[in-house]
Amino acid sequence: MKITRKIFWDLAIFMMFFGLIVGALFIPFSLLLGIAKEEVLNALFILSCLSAGLVVGLFNYYLAKKLVGKKLKTLSQSMQKAIKHIEDKDYDNDDVNCLNECLIEVDSDDEIGESSDSFNKLIKSFLTSQQNEKSIREFTKIFTTELDYKKLSNKALVHLIRYSNASAGMVVIDQGGYLEVASSYLIKDTKSIIDGEIIKESFESKIPIEIELNDTIKIDGGVVSFIPKVILTIPLIYNDNIIGVILIASATNISSELKNNLITYSHGLALGMNNALIHQKIQKLAVYDSLTKVYNRRFGMQRLNEELARALRSEYPFGLMMIDIDKFKSVNDTYGHLVGDLVLINLCRLIQESIREGDILVRFGGEEFLVIVPGASLRTTVDLAEKIRRTVEENVVHNLDQELRITISAGVSAYPDNKALNIENLIKFADDNLYKAKESGRNRVEFTEPK
Repeated sequence: MKITRKIFWDLAIFMMFFGLIVGALFIPFSLLLGIAKEEVLNALFILSCLSAGLVVGLFNYYLAKKLVGKKLKTLSQSMQKAIKHIEDKDYDNDDVNCLNECLIEVDSDDEIGESSDSFNKLIKSFLTSQQNEKSIREFTKIFTTELDYKKLSNKALVHLIRYSNASAGMVVIDQGGYLEVASSYLIKDTKSIIDGEIIKESFESKIPIEIELNDTIKIDGGVVSFIPKVILTIPLIYNDNIIGVILIASATNISSELKNNLITYSHGLALGMNNALIHQKIQKLAVYDSLTKVYNRRFGMQRLNEELARALRSEYPFGLMMIDIDKFKSVNDTYGHLVGDLVLINLCRLIQESIREGDILVRFGGEEFLVIVPGASLRTTVDLAEKIRRTVEENVVHNLDQELRITISAGVSAYPDNKALNIENLIKFADDNLYKAKESGRNRVEFTEPK
């Protein structure tokens, strides 16, 4: 029953009213105790009893206000501080201060103590929720802004290890036929783990696997060597296809809540990793010839521009050779296009084995190839072209029970020997010399002597 809108005013009214009743009841009680009627039934005694009851009521109100009110005031102040932290978003930057300022000391086992304990749990739960939200925001930023799958893996792994308080971890990616360790942290022998049953079972089952370990398994981190208590593997699944696995090794137990949160993280990482792998494939398609896996013409011309500009700027020599397979049409007509493709792939292998580190092989078109030779004079480029020509001539292409030999012709140009100051002139010199080699009987290298 409420009289006013303030509970302590209501309490004071009830306490004083109760005190007056007790004071009034003390009068007949005094008569029952045998006190003389003339001493009891007089104004002074009656007034004293009522006043005493009133004082007791006021004193009880004072004690309630002092003890209970103080606790409620503390609870109210802590709530106000919590509200201010929430409005100012201080918890986003300094949750320790928020915890210290907002939490209430629980020093009783009554309803006040229960209220304080519930408030503390609410604050801790709120801060945990905010920390998780902040962590998810940071994690989301990683996989939505990073398209390099290795950088993405490294950043994501560091974030997950910090979040989970784990001791080590790794991210394994399926690269279409083989598994690659995209990133690892404090795991030295990644190969033994990637070849082990843990990773294999994760890829096959497509479900998280938690393994409690004993001292028979040790993860060696080089600087840190420890025996993990738990290993948790979480598959990265996108459109029901497993594209990788996260492995977390922890020296302590992993709670169900943390495990569920890590699984939630894996969904976002799977999306980001899928995008990064698609980006990688697109980049490869944009740079490499799909058949021979060497640079395609578009990217090759870009590299040719860069290398010639560097040579002109630094006044370094620069060589270029244009290579063409002799009578390649007859190869396709006689053996079919599949064998023709095999010949192209084999030729690229032979050229790459013959050229120097830093030289660049480009499929210019069809059966024509460019070899960019930075830092090489005309003579050096001609010698390298001759080496390639002899290697190809001596090589045999095997196809089932067939043996096929091919030859090549090459035209060479170079800066500054041929005074070619742009790509068009450099390519024209090489192309003219290739034509001369074809006209001169094929299987030869032609070049223009410096004037």
